[in-house]
Amino acid sequence: MKFHKYFYSTHIFWLLFCMPVLCVGQTKKKGIVEKPNIIFVLVDDLRWDAMGFVGRYPFLKTPHIDKLRKEGVHFKNAYCTNSLCAPSRATFLTGMFPQTNGVNTNQEGRELNPDKTPSFGQILQGEGYQTAFIGKWHMAESNEPRKGWDYWCSFPGQGQYFGNNLNINGNNIRNEGYITDELNKYTLDFIDENADKPFCVYLSHKAAHAPFTPADRDKNLYTNDLVPEPASWLDNMENKPSWQRTVTVMNADQRHRLREKDLAKIISQKNRKLTPWPAKTGVGNQKDYLRTLTAVDDGLGEIYDLLKKKGILENTIIVFAGDNGFFQGEHGLGDKRLAYNESMRIPLIMRYPKLANANLTISEMILNADIAPTFLEMAGVSIPAQMQGKSVVPLLHGKNEDWRKSFLFTYWTDLVYFIPRITAIRTEKYLYSTTPDINDIDELYDVVNDPAELNNLSKKPEYSVIENNLKIELEQLKKETGYKADVPRPDAEFIGNVKKGKLLSIDFGDTTLNHQPENDISFNRVVLSKDQRRVSGSFYDSATTVIKARPDLDASKGTFIIECLVKPESPEGIIASCGSQQDGWAIFLENGVPGFVVAHDKHLQFIDGQSNIINKWSHIIAVIENYNNVIKFFADGKLIGQRKMLLPIQSIKSSAGDIYLGQDAGSMIDPNGVSVHYFKGLIQSVSFYREKMQDARLIELSK
Repeated sequence: MKFHKYFYSTHIFWLLFCMPVLCVGQTKKKGIVEKPNIIFVLVDDLRWDAMGFVGRYPFLKTPHIDKLRKEGVHFKNAYCTNSLCAPSRATFLTGMFPQTNGVNTNQEGRELNPDKTPSFGQILQGEGYQTAFIGKWHMAESNEPRKGWDYWCSFPGQGQYFGNNLNINGNNIRNEGYITDELNKYTLDFIDENADKPFCVYLSHKAAHAPFTPADRDKNLYTNDLVPEPASWLDNMENKPSWQRTVTVMNADQRHRLREKDLAKIISQKNRKLTPWPAKTGVGNQKDYLRTLTAVDDGLGEIYDLLKKKGILENTIIVFAGDNGFFQGEHGLGDKRLAYNESMRIPLIMRYPKLANANLTISEMILNADIAPTFLEMAGVSIPAQMQGKSVVPLLHGKNEDWRKSFLFTYWTDLVYFIPRITAIRTEKYLYSTTPDINDIDELYDVVNDPAELNNLSKKPEYSVIENNLKIELEQLKKETGYKADVPRPDAEFIGNVKKGKLLSIDFGDTTLNHQPENDISFNRVVLSKDQRRVSGSFYDSATTVIKARPDLDASKGTFIIECLVKPESPEGIIASCGSQQDGWAIFLENGVPGFVVAHDKHLQFIDGQSNIINKWSHIIAVIENYNNVIKFFADGKLIGQRKMLLPIQSIKSSAGDIYLGQDAGSMIDPNGVSVHYFKGLIQSVSFYREKMQDARLIELSK
């Protein structure tokens, strides 16, 4: 056969030219020509087994989730590296563990630093994708647009099931609808408008977070169905760490007000009251929890139908996941946080026929950190070296030789104060968990033979070698992932134009006791008294001094310092205070010992002093380090104590922002304790600063 010279040379050229392209296509299986669309649906607090096809709840109906599983891949052993909303979401977004991206707790108002730890949204946007974030962001409690998203729709914090203030592309609107349905509508609109170009949409639901509020159409589902009792429901915790027993010996109000001085007493209580199933246990109504999932499933079906209508279903990656697990009575627990299976395991399904065979099950351990690098590889984008997760694409090809055999699970003390810092290692067969900050027993479970995690094998001689090896491997994982006991904040400190330095000083030795309009300070029943030191303000007979609210005395900005020189004559009383249980602070005396408390949203965070100062002059300094979320307390040349401010103080409303000397600021920061007492004694001076000071300087200043 003869070929024309032009035909031959031309086709050889095009064959050689196209060979690299074909090879690249082959590495992505079946030759991905177009950039795939990406839809990531994240459900809040959804257990790994709260999907109809799993069978944990025989009555549960999730037809569209089940369809997604049938046409895609079920990652049956998927986990979060930290079982809390904000840390898990930050890990999904960045492919980095909490100790790397800096979002390691829920309550400190932490936010990703987009310049240092970019999200997959930022990266895909830079590669030509139209990107959308719709729903719960949760970090920093703000609904303001973040970098990386062409379309933005979010509510502040946790949001509400009905009635939300939505920020849509920088504009605030009020939406009164059922939030699951509303978020899905915004998602459908975005897909409809961008179906002709590569897009990435992250739909982040409020459901199924507490309070479990189903749509009106779903509120009567499963009425006559019975919820199966979990295997560990009657776990008496006898071989569990002592601190876990506090879950049942304290009510919610006590837990939120826990003071360090009471912790040992509470932990020492050994007995747990077991409640017959399925009585209410504080874990919420399980049926309402499951009912909230129905609207999520409905929305998933609508998304599926729209993709099919637009002809882009087969070129769209759909991933359905939960941010963390949730206890439904296992070990008598609700919530999450702990290193047990129900807390750390998450649902994860993917549909993408071009790479993933239908009805495929993958058993390897997948992490939330793996999602971002997976999206990038599937989109043909280079994975940044700083990403700590691994793309699951090799697993879709059946290549698991280099896949992880273990992973690090972490928890840093958060809203529930008595739960200590946790580090744990999970392997295919074992879970080993330890609390490095307290002296308590460790936990070791054979999760293959004891999936309910009832039999703690720690310290059993026959498991000593296994436990020791797991300890070594745990330390290695901590080293490899850059684990830190204290994680620096990732976001920059910003306090605006608020005044800095010394803000105000009242020295009673140099004060005329009358109304001072220039400072808006009033003295009520305060008289001058002179002792061996100098003239001071004498506070008896309900005497008070009131400093009217002003912007520069906002305790929520920068490092705020209160300095007092006092000589108390009564063992109880408020020395200085501002605000209320909603947001406030107070320096107080209790049994003659000084202390400091900061309040936010009825959560009181105390530092208790050490020495009785009745009839003694004492130099007291209280510090609120807002950027570090730390409060400190100094007295007479010593650092008395410091603790994490897990719920940071917010700006106190001007109507409640007056500072009181000698009594609580009217609305009672601690109405059942220290707030009811007036201060009796002498106050020589009170000063306020906004200034960063080293501990050594504060110790010297307080002498």
